Amino acid sequence: MKRRTLFLTREQSMILRGIGVILVMVTHFVNWYADLLNCEPLRYALMRSGIYGVDLFFLASGYGLVKSASAKKIRGIFLWKRFKNTYLPYLVIVGCIELFSGGIRGAKDWYQFFTGYDYWFIRNILIFYLAFFLVFRSMKTPGSRMTALAACMIAYTAWLIAEGRADFWYVSNVAFWLGAVIAQYEKELLKCFNFLYPVWIAVLAAGVGWVVKSGMDGRLIPPSGWEKIRDGIAASAVWTLFAAQASCLLAGRPLRVLAFLGEISLEMYLLHLFLFYRVLNGFPELGILTVGALTVGLTVVLSWLIHWLFSLLFSAAEALGGGKRRR
Repeated sequence: MKRRTLFLTREQSMILRGIGVILVMVTHFVNWYADLLNCEPLRYALMRSGIYGVDLFFLASGYGLVKSASAKKIRGIFLWKRFKNTYLPYLVIVGCIELFSGGIRGAKDWYQFFTGYDYWFIRNILIFYLAFFLVFRSMKTPGSRMTALAACMIAYTAWLIAEGRADFWYVSNVAFWLGAVIAQYEKELLKCFNFLYPVWIAVLAAGVGWVVKSGMDGRLIPPSGWEKIRDGIAASAVWTLFAAQASCLLAGRPLRVLAFLGEISLEMYLLHLFLFYRVLNGFPELGILTVGALTVGLTVVLSWLIHWLFSLLFSAAEALGGGKRRR
């Protein structure tokens, strides 16, 4: 195997995001299909796949932020670029969805809309961006940065648990921190993980077996509160480490479609459920497989179109602003 110099190339990061959005869509669709087919084993087997998908998003995000920020002192433009690539598409897409669904009524609805209250990935990743920016602006050494970032993740996770949020709100938070740590100590970790590489893969693959089993067992015998928190966070950590270590296998032309989906994954995440129910309710005569295929097709096409339009908008704004500014 060719010796790695990076855990994640940009292409591999996009492939992980592409896999992630597929897993999220599977989770959101499986409830409806399980009910329709009266197939509880389907729900049992696939219901937690969305959490594994979000782990991949957070891994790639934490890793990418450190790689972007470590070379230079980050400035406000660094935070703005991350927010504009995530928050602005969210405002536009979800704003249109809300208008189509009857509009936003009252101060509470406006608050929930602007803070991503009903889109937990958006809420979490924006908070992670802000925490990352503040930590890397105020801390100078790798150890202090990773410690402070861990404290932020723990505090936010504890708050979500105290608020009684469902476990998918917080168990994936560890993946963002692990992605940041992997990027921060990449050279040292690669020396370790490149040694006996197949053994590391085998050990982590066995851990992934436990991850899947624990998630499935949790649907049969709901664990106690602490066990649910402990096992969920541990499962996300094991799966994240496996994905980071196995990422070097993700390359080549056959996987480019996944990289393409990764490029438009945010738009797909925001659109797919809305389109699913529009297709389902608008064309009740269609078979269940046709509904799913049509939804996926529409989601990909519209997501690509929106992503392309935003790219044009940002390019035009940058040109008007005098070209690229420093991070």
